[in-house]
Parts: sequence; structure tokens; C-alpha cells
Amino acid sequence: MAIRNPFLSLQPDEVQYTSDAVRAKHPGKSIIFRTIGIKEPSKSESVAFLQQQGEAPARRTYVCYQIKGEPTVFEEIVDLTNGNTFQSRNLGGTCYPPATNVDMHRLESIVMNDSRVQAEIARLKLPEGAVVQPEPWPYGVDSSTPERRQYQVWMFLKSLDPKAQEHPSSNHFAHPLDFSAVVDDLTMQVVRIDRLPMNPNELVCDEKTAAERPWQPNPDAEYASELQPKLRDDLKPIHITQPEGVSFKVSDDEVVEWQKWRFHLDFNWREGVVIRNVTYDGRPVFYRLSLAEMTVPYGDPRDPYHRKSAYDLGEGGVGATSNNLQLGCDCLGAIRYFDRWTNDHEGKPVMLENAICMHEVDGGIGWKHSNYRTGRAEVTRSRELVIQTIMTISNYEYILQWVFDTAANIHYEARATGIMSLVPADQNGDQDYHYGIMVSPGVMAPIHQHIFCLRLDPAIDSYNEGAIVYEDVKRVNWTKETDPYGVAFGVFQNQIEKESYLDLDPSLNRVVKMINPKRKNKASNKPTGYKVMVAPTQLQLAEVGSMHHKRAEFADHHFYFTKGTENELFPAGDFPWQGVGGDGLRTWASREGAIGAGEGVVWCTFAFTHVPRPEDWPVMPCEVFRVGLKPVNFFEKNPALDVPPSKQGVNQSVEITRSQKENDLRKGHCCNGHT
Repeated sequence: MAIRNPFLSLQPDEVQYTSDAVRAKHPGKSIIFRTIGIKEPSKSESVAFLQQQGEAPARRTYVCYQIKGEPTVFEEIVDLTNGNTFQSRNLGGTCYPPATNVDMHRLESIVMNDSRVQAEIARLKLPEGAVVQPEPWPYGVDSSTPERRQYQVWMFLKSLDPKAQEHPSSNHFAHPLDFSAVVDDLTMQVVRIDRLPMNPNELVCDEKTAAERPWQPNPDAEYASELQPKLRDDLKPIHITQPEGVSFKVSDDEVVEWQKWRFHLDFNWREGVVIRNVTYDGRPVFYRLSLAEMTVPYGDPRDPYHRKSAYDLGEGGVGATSNNLQLGCDCLGAIRYFDRWTNDHEGKPVMLENAICMHEVDGGIGWKHSNYRTGRAEVTRSRELVIQTIMTISNYEYILQWVFDTAANIHYEARATGIMSLVPADQNGDQDYHYGIMVSPGVMAPIHQHIFCLRLDPAIDSYNEGAIVYEDVKRVNWTKETDPYGVAFGVFQNQIEKESYLDLDPSLNRVVKMINPKRKNKASNKPTGYKVMVAPTQLQLAEVGSMHHKRAEFADHHFYFTKGTENELFPAGDFPWQGVGGDGLRTWASREGAIGAGEGVVWCTFAFTHVPRPEDWPVMPCEVFRVGLKPVNFFEKNPALDVPPSKQGVNQSVEITRSQKENDLRKGHCCNGHT
């Protein structure tokens, strides 16, 4: 194939080329293609290419696949220039690739045609016209002993109201049933029925009681606008327009230029958007930025809920589950959409239509000062460039954004919405769950966490000179000689010299900075840098030694630091589906290897601890969290000084008519001689 930019996202002909190469190695075999993506290129070779000191690194794909009916998982790296296999791995039968929508739809049919499932449905004596809806999930793990790949399929009932039941947004999560099916991935057969505990202290289901348990009716809970009793009629439209067009440019090589920013907009099935080779006004800032993983551990200790801990990137994928974003709905204003590509089980290319939207938004006042002596005000408005992907992973939605602004800041914003993962509860039993809350009769929402991990690969003014430090703000010792009035405090800096971890401390205003010790700011004489602005959120609450803790190797500290390599991109390991830990970020950091100039990668962990509330039901208002990457000593002045002033002639805002009473008061105020 022809030579392409190493940062170009996966192209459809590359999907087909890769699957053809794999099939050629296994003539006569039926191949299930799990994932195909671009293999992360060598950083040293990529940097040489960016600096025009070397050729483009070889463009390669990785492909994860199985031979139908066999448990072994294979991974191959295919050279796209000649079709040769660059690297091949037999991953055995205990490394499990992610599930796809094809798997999920197939599982629903398998479960509903199983005799044991039908027997459980008959036991419940559901009303006439009731429709059961399976909901497949990753199985999780019970111990460190690897098990066959399985699915835990939760069972729900579609809306009982006939009109709601036919609606495409009918909310089956309102009716959780009291049993679950376990499906073996290899045989695609139900291997077990798990009856579910229904009371707070029932750690394991009482099978004798469950066998006689009747179905307990509960009300529908719909979120679709057409199914609401009444919609607001006093919310007026807001139109966002850019009469002169947008301020950004996009090249055929997926390079975006906007307000001195320039970067490559990459995308893959797992991480979704990956921002590469970020420069500001020609100066390197970051080599690679991505959301690397997210886990959602639940706090319900009862069997089988104790296994619930989803890994939404490694088990599903941001790109693979990305929404087809709609104009005027998911993105407002003047929108640039991007299609991206993945594969189906047959190795054919599949278009992810409108997987990314990019648009400009007003960010409010950027900076302002009024001279009270002259009455003159200087004010500019901040502008933001938003790059957005939305993933739907079973019940939850995540709205994921990389945001660039006119003050040289980069933000990562995560919004959680969608529907909570619900479990059944005995309406006649104890309703006091310390690990959850009742949101409807017979419906309990368990407490859980959403724990995110960003991978930040800096390139502050250089690709090979950087260092990582953290700074604390502390009181200075109160002595007569140094601080006679007891008011002094200052900044104290420590360098990260080896692979390790760090926790934030709000009492010290601790921040992590990525700096270039060889480039000094002319005004401050300090190294140029960027700092990570992130709240010190609660980390994973599962006990040390638990399987949740062992698997989530990034969730126990706010920061990890490792020596960067293209083979260590995913902090919970390459294959978290039923993974047992030992191949992720905590393990890498435990090497305590030296981090040399330009070698360090920063891993930033933040979390929502979601204590459910009735207001989150039946669909959750967005929970918003934002991480900032902000320049520190990178500029000698405010980088937004050259943003044009905010003027009515440009903005064309409209004043709403005041009341007569207000006008009379203003008139009287002026007539009394007041200024």
C-alpha cells in the first residue's frame, strides 16, 4: 500500500487488507475478527519524522482474532507496505478481546431460546403481553484463577403500557427481573441461571425461597419525550450562528488548525479520539493525549453483583460504541463531522458515521478589567474548540470532549448520563440499602464509581528534553529571622525521577507539572511548562487485595508516572475482560525505572463516586467533570491579549425590553441629577 501519514486514523482499505492477510494464513478456516486498528508507531521514529530527520515509521495494523469454535485468541501486527506479519502472538485461551454489538444482539437471541431461561420466565407468571429483554454484561471475576470467557446477562421486562412498549426508547430498565443467565462465549450456550438476592443482607440468594418467589408488579418509568405527560412550553429557542464561517481548518491528513493550535485528530475503536502532535504557535506542547481507560466498580457485595466492574474502553471501546452524532441535537452551531472506520466479525470495514463532531463555542468572558477612574472597560470573550464523541455502553452514555481555548489551555471534559444499572428488590422486604437507594418500587440503584484515566505524553518545547515535577504550597517556618509576622508561604518543587505514583493533597495545593528544564521563561526565569489542574477526587473504594483492586491498576492513586513506550497504552492491561491484574499501570510503575529527559508519561486518574438519588431516575442529568492542562511559564504574558475585544457590533446581542416600572425609575434617577 502507499505510504501514509503515521498518525492517520484507520482507513477502510487497511481493514480489508489486514483481514485478507490473516485469512491467507488460515485457508479454509472461519475467522472471527474481534478488533483491527493501527498499531501505535514508535515514538522515536515518529519524532524523527516530525522533525524531518527521518522517514515516516512503517504503518502497521494490529488484528485480534479467533478461529470460530476455538478458544485461542491470536494477535498479529501486519505491515501495510507488504502484507507481511511483523509480529505474531498466540494469546492462549485466557486473554479475551472486547465484545461487539454483534455479540450482544446474538446473545439476546440465544438467551431467549434457552429452556432454562424460559422456565424462569414461566415461574414468574408474567402478565399477558409482557416482553422480556435480556441485557448482556461482561462477566467479571471471582478470583485470580482464570476462567472461560463468559457473559452475565441481566433480565428485564419491557414497558407494560402497550404504547410505551412499542416506542423505540421504551425503558426496560424500570423492570429488573429476579434472575440472570450466564452464557459461555465459546459454545454460545446458557451454562447457569443465577437467581438474584432481593434483600439487603441476602449475600447469597436463598434458592428455596427464590423458587417460590412471585413477580412483583411495579410502574413503568419512561424518559422519551413523547411518553411524558406534558412538556414545557415556555422554553424559547437559542440559535448559534457563525455568519462568516468557522475559524478552523482541517486537512486531508486529519490535521486541525485553530487559533495558533495545530494537532492531528486521530481515532480508534478503543480510546476514541486521540490528539497527536499538539503545537501552539509552532511550539510543541504534547506528543499524544488520550483517555486510556475507565472502570465502573459497584459497591453491592451480594453474589453475583460482587463481580460488577465494567471496563468500558477495553471491554467495549469508545470508538466501537460511538454514537452517530446528529445536527442540532448532540452538537449545536456550525459543525464539522468526521466519519471513522472499524471492522465487523468478517473483517470488512464498517463506517462509524459522524463519530466525532467539532465546533466552536463561546466560553464566556475570557478576561476583563475596568479602569474605575476613567470608566473604560476592556473585555474579551473566550472561544473554545470542542471535539466531542459520545459512547453508549449498555445503559450508560459518556459525552467525552477535548477542548482547546484561546488562552492556550486544553481541557478534558467527561459527562456521564444515561440510565443507572438497576437491580430487583423485594417490595415487601427491608428497603434500607446502605450500598444503594430505591428509585421505584422494587427497583434499587447500587452505589458505584466511574473512574477515568488520562494518558498524557508531554512534549514541552521539545520531544526529548522534558521532565515531570510536582509542587506543594507550604507555610514557611515561622521564625523571627525569616517570617516575623507569621504570614509567609511558598512553593516547593520535587522532580519525578523514577516510575512511581503520587496522590493529590488539597492541604498542600499539590499540582503536577510537565516542564522543559532547558527552556526558560524570559520574564520569570522558570522552565516552560504545563500543569495538570484536576480535583483530588475519591479513588477506588474496593479493599486492597480484592479483585476490583487487583484489576483496576490505575484506580488507587491520582497520578502514576512511567517511562513511555508504544506498548504500554492501557492502564488496566490490553485485555481487561475477565482479566485478573498484573499487567497494567501499577505493575509498570513498580519497576521504579529511571525516567530520563523526554521519557516520562503522566497518567491522571479522576472519578465520580455516584451515590444514586431519585433525581437520577429514569434518566440521569449530566454529571460533569473537567480536567485542565494549563500553561505555566510557557508565555511571558497572557496569551489571549491579542484576542479581539468583545463588541456589540460583532456580537449583535439583543436587549430585552425593560418593564415600565424600571424605565420610570431610571428616568427619575437621571432627572434628579445623578450620574
